[in-house]
Amino acid sequence: MKKIIHKADSRGHANHGWLDTHHSFSFASWYNPERMNFGLLRVLNDDFVAP
Repeated sequence: MKKIIHKADSRGHANHGWLDTHHSFSFASWYNPERMNFGLLRVLNDDFVAP
């Protein structure tokens, strides 16, 4: 499998108060045509959910 590195500052970000999310592929309002998916994987998020 080919390794692809997406640096943190090139990823999408949204903070909804209760949810702080960073995503590697086009998701919600963040769109990058070069990052639509990777094989069958459509979403890869790092989410922080408030208690």
